[in-house]
Amino acid sequence: MAYFSIEKDLISLSDFRSSYKKYITRLSKERNSIVLTQNGKAAAVLVSPREYDQLTGKNDILNLIASRLQEIANHDFVTNEDEMWKELEE
Repeated sequence: MAYFSIEKDLISLSDFRSSYKKYITRLSKERNSIVLTQNGKAAAVLVSPREYDQLTGKNDILNLIASRLQEIANHDFVTNEDEMWKELEE
Protein backbone atom coordinates (compact mmCIF):
# COMPACT_ATOMS: atom_id res chain seq x y z
CA MET A 1 0.00 0.00 0.00
CA ALA A 2 1.25 3.48 -0.82
CA TYR A 3 1.88 6.10 1.82
CA PHE A 4 -1.11 7.95 3.23
CA SER A 5 -1.56 11.53 2.03
CA ILE A 6 -4.00 13.71 3.93
CA GLU A 7 -4.45 15.92 0.89
CA LYS A 8 -5.26 13.01 -1.46
CA ASP A 9 -6.67 10.32 0.82
CA LEU A 10 -8.86 12.17 3.34
CA ILE A 11 -12.12 12.92 1.53
CA SER A 12 -15.33 14.33 2.93
CA LEU A 13 -18.42 12.24 2.33
CA SER A 14 -20.05 15.09 0.39
CA ASP A 15 -16.99 15.37 -1.92
CA PHE A 16 -17.03 11.62 -2.42
CA ARG A 17 -20.74 11.66 -3.33
CA SER A 18 -20.22 14.33 -5.95
CA SER A 19 -17.11 12.74 -7.52
CA TYR A 20 -17.26 9.07 -6.57
CA LYS A 21 -16.29 7.85 -10.07
CA LYS A 22 -13.01 9.77 -9.88
CA TYR A 23 -12.16 8.28 -6.49
CA ILE A 24 -13.10 4.73 -7.47
CA THR A 25 -10.92 5.04 -10.58
CA ARG A 26 -8.04 6.32 -8.46
CA LEU A 27 -8.41 3.37 -6.09
CA SER A 28 -8.13 0.89 -8.92
CA LYS A 29 -5.09 2.62 -10.45
CA GLU A 30 -3.08 3.57 -7.36
CA ARG A 31 -4.05 0.77 -4.96
CA ASN A 32 -4.35 3.34 -2.22
CA SER A 33 -6.93 3.77 0.50
CA ILE A 34 -9.41 6.59 0.90
CA VAL A 35 -10.66 7.72 4.28
CA LEU A 36 -14.14 9.18 4.12
CA THR A 37 -14.96 11.78 6.74
CA GLN A 38 -18.29 12.85 8.12
CA ASN A 39 -18.45 16.03 10.16
CA GLY A 40 -14.64 16.13 10.13
CA LYS A 41 -14.21 12.66 11.63
CA ALA A 42 -13.18 9.43 9.94
CA ALA A 43 -16.33 7.49 9.04
CA ALA A 44 -15.17 4.80 6.61
CA VAL A 45 -12.15 3.52 4.70
CA LEU A 46 -12.28 2.39 1.09
CA VAL A 47 -9.60 0.16 -0.39
CA SER A 48 -9.21 -1.37 -3.83
CA PRO A 49 -10.29 -5.00 -4.27
CA ARG A 50 -6.64 -5.97 -4.84
CA GLU A 51 -5.56 -4.26 -1.62
CA TYR A 52 -8.44 -5.88 0.26
CA ASP A 53 -7.37 -9.31 -0.99
CA GLN A 54 -3.81 -8.64 0.16
CA LEU A 55 -4.98 -7.48 3.57
CA THR A 56 -7.23 -10.48 4.11
CA GLY A 57 -4.49 -12.80 2.86
CA LYS A 58 -2.09 -11.34 5.39
CA ASN A 59 -4.73 -11.79 8.07
CA ASP A 60 -5.10 -15.48 7.15
CA ILE A 61 -1.34 -15.97 7.47
CA LEU A 62 -1.27 -14.20 10.83
CA ASN A 63 -4.15 -16.36 12.07
CA LEU A 64 -2.31 -19.50 10.98
CA ILE A 65 0.85 -18.34 12.76
CA ALA A 66 -1.13 -17.58 15.93
CA SER A 67 -2.73 -21.01 15.74
CA ARG A 68 0.65 -22.70 15.36
CA LEU A 69 2.11 -20.73 18.26
CA GLN A 70 -0.80 -21.85 20.43
CA GLU A 71 -0.22 -25.46 19.38
CA ILE A 72 3.47 -25.12 20.28
CA ALA A 73 2.52 -23.68 23.68
CA ASN A 74 0.25 -26.70 24.16
CA HIS A 75 3.04 -29.07 22.97
CA ASP A 76 0.84 -30.12 20.04
CA PHE A 77 2.97 -29.51 16.94
CA VAL A 78 2.86 -30.71 13.37
CA THR A 79 5.58 -33.30 12.91
CA ASN A 80 4.98 -34.02 9.23
CA GLU A 81 6.67 -31.33 7.10
CA ASP A 82 4.52 -32.11 4.04
CA GLU A 83 1.38 -31.61 6.12
CA MET A 84 2.68 -28.26 7.34
CA TRP A 85 3.40 -26.97 3.81
CA LYS A 86 0.01 -28.20 2.59
CA GLU A 87 -1.72 -26.17 5.31
CA LEU A 88 0.32 -23.08 4.45
CA GLU A 89 -0.61 -23.34 0.77
CA GLU A 90 -4.36 -23.50 1.51
